Amino acid sequence: MSIINFIFSALDQHFLKLTALSFCFIVRYGFRKMKKLITSKASQNNSKPKEMAKGSRKPKPRGLDDKEEQSTAKSSRNTKRTKKKNPVQLPAISPGPKSQVQPKKDKNDVSIAEDEMIPGSAISTISTVSTVSTAGVMDLPPQTPPKKEVVASTRKTKAVHSDQPCQSSKNGHTPTEKWVGEAAAKSWMDKADFAKVKADFEKIQSVSVNIEKDCKKWKSHSKLNQSEDYPALDANLVKVENEYVNMSQIDVPLGRGVLVGQLPVKNSEESFWKAVFEKHAAHILVIIGSESYDFFPHKVEDYRNYGQMWVNNRRVEQLNDDICRYMIEVLPHGCSNSIVCNLTVIKNWNIDSVHAKYSVVIKETIELTTFLSQAASEETALIISHHGAGRAGFFLSLSVAVNKLESNTEPYIADIVKKIRDQRPKAVETLTQYASLYISLFYFIKKKVVKVDGDKKASPSDPLGKKSVELTQSFTNSLIAEATQPSLMRSAMTDASIAGSTVMSSAISGQK
Repeated sequence: MSIINFIFSALDQHFLKLTALSFCFIVRYGFRKMKKLITSKASQNNSKPKEMAKGSRKPKPRGLDDKEEQSTAKSSRNTKRTKKKNPVQLPAISPGPKSQVQPKKDKNDVSIAEDEMIPGSAISTISTVSTVSTAGVMDLPPQTPPKKEVVASTRKTKAVHSDQPCQSSKNGHTPTEKWVGEAAAKSWMDKADFAKVKADFEKIQSVSVNIEKDCKKWKSHSKLNQSEDYPALDANLVKVENEYVNMSQIDVPLGRGVLVGQLPVKNSEESFWKAVFEKHAAHILVIIGSESYDFFPHKVEDYRNYGQMWVNNRRVEQLNDDICRYMIEVLPHGCSNSIVCNLTVIKNWNIDSVHAKYSVVIKETIELTTFLSQAASEETALIISHHGAGRAGFFLSLSVAVNKLESNTEPYIADIVKKIRDQRPKAVETLTQYASLYISLFYFIKKKVVKVDGDKKASPSDPLGKKSVELTQSFTNSLIAEATQPSLMRSAMTDASIAGSTVMSSAISGQK
C-alpha cells in the first residue's frame, strides 16, 4: 500500500512539472509570435513611399524600373536645355502619325501673322497636332490637322490661316482689300458738278408747304414751337396721349424710320420725354451751336422730374471739345420698367451752317447707321436741332448718303434731300448745307481710299483721292463766290453760312 501511494505521489509531481513546462513553452512561443508580428508591421510602415508622408492619398504608381526612371529624368533635363536654344533655321519635319502633346514652344519659336514676312527666310512644313485632349476646356474649338507653311524667324509671330505665303508691303503693312464702295464713289464723283448742285437745290427750295391745310396742329400750338418759320406736317407728327410734340417720324432707307425734332421749349419737357419713352428712342443726337439745352440733367447721378416723367443722368463722357455723351434713364411715374438712352451732344455747329470738322460729323453718322442696324426692333433714333430742320436734316441726309456708298450704291443727293423735306419742311435749309453734303462725301471717300502704310495721306497717284481733293477745292471756291456776290442768294445766306464756306477750305489740306 505504501508503494502504491509512493507511485501516485511521484506521478502527481511529474504531472505538475510537465504542466509547468508546457505553460512556459506556450508563453514563450506566444511572445515570439507577437514580437515577429510587431516587427513585420514596423517594416511595412517604413517601406511606404515618401508621397504618403506628404499627405497624398494614393501612392505613386511604380510602372518603371530604376533604369527607366533615370532615363526619363535625363530626357526631361535634355528637353529643358533644348528649349533655351534659338536656332536661326529650322529643319523640315515630315508629318507623321498622331503624336503626344508637344512641349510648350518658346516665345522665339516660329509662328505666323504677328510679324511681317522676312525675305529669304527658310520655309518649313509642320503638321499640327490632331489629338489634343480638351477635357475640362469648354472654350477651345476642335483642332484640325491641315499642314501649313511657316516662316522661320527669330521673332514671335501669329498664325495665318492660309496656305499662301504672306506678301509684305511698305513699312511692313500687308495690303488690304479694296473698299466695297469704290466703284460707286468713282461713278458718283464723275457726275459731281457745282452748277447742277445749285440748280437742284433751287428746285427743291421752290417747293412750298400749305400750312393752313397740312400744318394745322403745328399752327395751333405756336407757343410750343421754337419759331413760326419752321412748320411741321400733321401727317407724321409723333402723337403722345393727345399732347403736341414738335417731332416727326421720317421714313428713310436705313432699315427703320428716324425721329427728327426741335429742342423742347420750356415747360414742354414732359411731353418730349413721354415721346422718347413711348417711341423707345434709345439713340439721341442733339446738334447745338450757341443754344442752351437744358431739358435733361447734365451732372452724373443728378435727376429731374418733368411732370410725371423721371429723368436720371447715369453717366457723362466728354470725348472732346465737340462731342459729349450722356447715358439718360427715363421712367414714367408708377412704371417699373425704364428705358436707357445714349444721348450725344454735337457742339460748335452753328445754325444755317455746317460743322467745322467733317470727321466729327462723319463718325457720328456711322454711329447712327450702326445703331439702326443692330438695335432691337422696337427701338429707334432721334435727331434734334434748334428748329429740327437745317442741321438735323443735313445730318440725316448725310447718314443716308454714307450708308449708300458703304453698300456700293450711288447716292443721289437731290432725291435724298427731297424725300426728307417732303416729311420735314426746310430740312437742309441753305445752299451751304446742301453743297456741303457733297464736300463731306468727298472727304469721306478720300479717307476710305487712303494708303494703309501709316502715313494717313492719300497717295498722289490715287485717282479717287486726287479727284476728291480737286472737287473739294472746286465746290469750296464756288460756295465762297456765291457768298460774296451781291445777289438774292447772298441775302438768303447768313453770316454763319459764309463762315461755314470759309471753313471748308481748310478741309482741302486734310486737317478737318
